[in-house]
Amino acid sequence: MELTVLLVDDESPARDELRYLLEAYPEINVVGEASSGQEAIDKVIEFNPDVVFLDIKLWDMDGFEVARRIFEKGRTPFIIFATAYDEYAVKAFEINAVDYILKPFSAGRLEKTVQKIIDIFKNQRKREGVLRISEYLGIREKPSCNKLSFWKNERIYLVCPEDICYCVAVEKGSIVKARQGEFNTTSTLSELEEKINSPSFFRTHKSYLVNLDRVKEIIPWFNGTFILSIQGYEKDEVPVSRRQAKVLRRLFDI
Repeated sequence: MELTVLLVDDESPARDELRYLLEAYPEINVVGEASSGQEAIDKVIEFNPDVVFLDIKLWDMDGFEVARRIFEKGRTPFIIFATAYDEYAVKAFEINAVDYILKPFSAGRLEKTVQKIIDIFKNQRKREGVLRISEYLGIREKPSCNKLSFWKNERIYLVCPEDICYCVAVEKGSIVKARQGEFNTTSTLSELEEKINSPSFFRTHKSYLVNLDRVKEIIPWFNGTFILSIQGYEKDEVPVSRRQAKVLRRLFDI
């Protein structure tokens, strides 16, 4: 059995020390290192590691934000927070991190962490006791639901596709407007469209993805375009491009 590991810390000596200590375990294969939150996200996508040792205080974002973004990308490694600050322990375990170890690293303490990971994999207890982050967030292999998850005000909201009214692209992701409220996400419209995977959703414009079942009114606009009124968001004006207006006419037989 081999467990692939990614080390994330903005201090090179800390990464070197952890790598050195992990060399004592033949089951552990350190596949990469990252010195920032964004690099960590990119490396997780590239290597898809089983385990991430993640420092909480990085120069560009904190470890909890990194974990959230990793999850949004659909990757669910086991997270072990490694930091000099013990004040975040409660929050770490609230998202069911596998473990939380303090700097400077102790070989004895690290041994307990590694053994815990090995036991989880050996016994195939991925849905018992210590859970993957995705399991804590309520994601199971149940295709009948296909909920999407969004972070807001330190909470995770699970939203069914049919409850999404429309999505709009912004500079660093998208805003999802649903029956439960508005949610910011780093996912692009194309990524959301793939996750939702429903014929009811229609790209009215390069920056808008609309649930046609939530369209209340179609308002003729300039040069053959339309403005849509959406249930629950009647004050918003959702545009339909000229090209997509032709498709919309066929869909609604207008």
